[in-house]
Amino acid sequence: MSIISKVYDILKDIEDPVTKEKLVNLGLIRDVSVENGVLSLKLIASTEKELENFEKEIRERLKTIEEIKDIVIQKEMKKIEPPKLKREPKRGAGKRKVEGVKHVIAVASGKGGVGKSTVAANLALALESLGYKVGLFDGDIYGPSIAKMFGIEGLAPRVENEKMIPIERFGIKILSMGLLLDEQTPVIWRGPLVHKAYEQFFFDANWQGLDFLIVDFPPGTGDAQISASQLVDMSGGIAVTTPQDVSLADVRRAINMFIKMGIKILGVVENMSFFICPNCGHKTYIFGEGGAKKLELEMGVPVIGEIPVDPDVSTSGDLGMPVLLSRPDSPATQAFKNIAEEIIKKLEA
Repeated sequence: MSIISKVYDILKDIEDPVTKEKLVNLGLIRDVSVENGVLSLKLIASTEKELENFEKEIRERLKTIEEIKDIVIQKEMKKIEPPKLKREPKRGAGKRKVEGVKHVIAVASGKGGVGKSTVAANLALALESLGYKVGLFDGDIYGPSIAKMFGIEGLAPRVENEKMIPIERFGIKILSMGLLLDEQTPVIWRGPLVHKAYEQFFFDANWQGLDFLIVDFPPGTGDAQISASQLVDMSGGIAVTTPQDVSLADVRRAINMFIKMGIKILGVVENMSFFICPNCGHKTYIFGEGGAKKLELEMGVPVIGEIPVDPDVSTSGDLGMPVLLSRPDSPATQAFKNIAEEIIKKLEA
């Protein structure tokens, strides 16, 4: 566990006396960082007395972390309002079940380049390795990559009884725009065409007999996501981020998108979370540590996995053999399997 994660775990039970809510849940303990043994954080409270009491309790609790040599607390006095009750979004009346599929799971990100498609591909394989029947729909209409990751470029799906038959690879049923077009052909479509494509991929394809259909959304919060939310009754969504603050800012939009669309948020996956030295096993947080943990405490969305930086994750995808198959004993593979198990637990609960 990183130092920042330890800090949050120790401080998470401190309550605001007015609202009876946890300080971290209200965002009253924020901007936590550690550098050269010095912990810095921002503390917000309603009165000088509360600031004094909270600071004293924070310093006392953090004495147990040996790595922290000094604590710098920036204090701000501000009136704290009781939190508004969250309302569960209603499922749209127009949403349909995908025939033959028990669970449809969306994988999204607020921005590109965070490894969303890699997570979707290896998550599908991880679920399959646990004995489930799995399908994978590459919903990134404009920049499909799943076909390349599975080494099935150029294998166009056939049609039987007016239904597209997904391509099967490594036990996964796969459909992608990348199977219908060569990689040089751009998709220049407006929203209505994207909506129609999603409708056909979901309902004019033979997905029969699946426990899970993983949908790899395009980056951002646009036409494709809106279409999917209007068409399909989804079991849940996963948001993918990297530890940097700029990525966390974008993934907040993806999380709020799920909320607005009435899709249950299963959790956040932090990709490229840390690097494990192959020689000594030392863990290094190249892009910063505790980023997704901050998001968990700020928005109440659980972190269900941290995937290490591993060159084989990207190179294996480029070669058409995802890392879960090419390196079954790697830490990255174990991380993907852990994520799959967390998703199953949440759906069963």
